Amino acid sequence: MEAKQKPMIIDMHNHLLNEPDYAAMLADTAKRLGFDRVCISGLGLPSENWLGDLSPDNDDVLRAMERYPDTFVGFGVIRLGVDGAKKVEELHRQGFRALKTTRPLYDYDDERFDEIYAAAESLGMPILFHTGMILNTLRDKEDNVSSARMRPVMLDRVARTFPDLVIFIAHLGMPWHEEASQMARYHRNVYVDLSGSPAGWRNRKSPQFFDELFYWENAYEKIVFGTDVHYLDMAASYQDYRRIFNLNNVPQPVQDRIFGETVRAILNL
Repeated sequence: MEAKQKPMIIDMHNHLLNEPDYAAMLADTAKRLGFDRVCISGLGLPSENWLGDLSPDNDDVLRAMERYPDTFVGFGVIRLGVDGAKKVEELHRQGFRALKTTRPLYDYDDERFDEIYAAAESLGMPILFHTGMILNTLRDKEDNVSSARMRPVMLDRVARTFPDLVIFIAHLGMPWHEEASQMARYHRNVYVDLSGSPAGWRNRKSPQFFDELFYWENAYEKIVFGTDVHYLDMAASYQDYRRIFNLNNVPQPVQDRIFGETVRAILNL
C-alpha cells in the first residue's frame, strides 16, 4: 500500500532582509520549525527607511533561491504604475512562481494595471497583494503612497475581470478585515492570510473575532498561512495561527490545507 504523503507546511508570505547571513538563518529556522517551503520576496526599498531593512530586490531573491532551492520559492516584486506586462514575463522566465506588490501609484483596480493582471493570469502566476495600512517611509511623498489604494475591496473588480488569477490578500486587510473576508467569500480565486507581528493586530483579536468573520460553510479553507515577520518571530507567528484554529475547533484536514496544502496545489509544488 502506498504511504500517505505528509501535509506540507508552507509560509507563503515572507521577505529577505538586509542582515548578515539572513537567507541562511531564515532557511535554518524554517527547517527547525518543520516548514517545507518559504515564499520570499525582496521589496527593494531604500535601506534608511525600514527597521529590518527591506532593501533586497528580485536579484537578491534569485540568489537565495539558487542557494536554497529546496526551501525558498520566489515571489517577484512588481511596482504597479511603474512596471508593465513585460516585467511579469521576465520574472516568470527567471523562475519566480508568483508576484508580490505593494505601494501602487493608483488604486489596485485601476484599468491601467489590467495588462499586468492579464499576463499573470495567462502565466499562472498568483499575486500577493499588500492590503490595508502600510508603514511610513521617508519616500512616501515621493512615491505618492496611500493606504486607501490598497483596501481589499479595491481587488473586487480585479477578481471578477480575471477569474483565473489567484489573489492572495495579505494581513486580512488590516484594519478592513470584513472587506477581506468577504472578498474571500465571494470570489473563488481569492485567499487571505493573517500575517503580521506576534505583537500586532492578530493577537489583539479574540478567537471569536475570526469565527465571526469566517462564518460561512468551508470559510476557513480560504485562509492560507503566511508570517511576514523576522525569522526570530516565525515560531510565535506559527503558534498564533495554531492557537486561533484550535480554539475555534477547525478540523485538522482543514488546518492542513491552511498551513500548506492549498498553496502547494496553487503553486504546483
